[in-house]
Amino acid sequence: MLGLYEVSAGYGKTEVLHDVSFEIKENGIYILLGRNGAGKTTTLRVIAGILPPFKGKIKKEGKIGYLSHSFALPQEMSVREALEFFSKIIGGDPNNVIGRFHLEDILDKRILSLSQGQKKKLSLAKLFLKDYDIYLLDEPTENLDPILASEIRKLIVSLSKSKIIIYTSHNLYEAREIGNYVIVIDKGRISLFKPINEIKLREYTIGIRASEDLSKILKGEYQGDYFVINLKDPAEVNSIIQELMRRNIKIFEIREMRNPLEDLLR
Repeated sequence: MLGLYEVSAGYGKTEVLHDVSFEIKENGIYILLGRNGAGKTTTLRVIAGILPPFKGKIKKEGKIGYLSHSFALPQEMSVREALEFFSKIIGGDPNNVIGRFHLEDILDKRILSLSQGQKKKLSLAKLFLKDYDIYLLDEPTENLDPILASEIRKLIVSLSKSKIIIYTSHNLYEAREIGNYVIVIDKGRISLFKPINEIKLREYTIGIRASEDLSKILKGEYQGDYFVINLKDPAEVNSIIQELMRRNIKIFEIREMRNPLEDLLR
């Protein structure tokens, strides 16, 4: 489990977190959302033990692994040397992560010369050298190509069945896709903590791709290939589908055009 109780923290004399309290007792993925500067990274650093709180109590049961937004990698080492160095410090076999994170082609490159995406892959490999009970992941898929990002999401979802994962992301669709709970931090205070499936849109917006011009049938407008309609309730989608089918119009795709998590950051 993990608990923060009236925790305040910051840098120097500047307080960033103000009386933050929440408790996690179930395995799963907890998406930590907030605007830039809201205190997301500070929260992870306090939990990881990197940043001591000004006041309050933190209760942790289990080993914690932390993926920092800053890579914290030895720039003059090669990828191979860095993995061997970290394995001696924290344990684990480098060979187990080299293939997992597709590092074969860059093993002899100096970290200083790597792209941001390659550094992110190496940071992930470093983290997964060892098994942890609680994972703190600060934007783990940022700068990754779509294929590897998808693999990382699958890995995280698999881990979440037996681990607690706190995950920050600017990709709200990714957050909604994999998250179980959302924790919103606003100006250093927790403003919301609830299951993601309970987060509802104020207005439900869908986009439809179909075989005919829908502007003659439905009230809405085209945005690119999608005919976009604002609805009061998701249940209205069914009647729209039935009407289009009655007119023998082929429906290629129906998708949500807005993410309910967007409303939390307004």
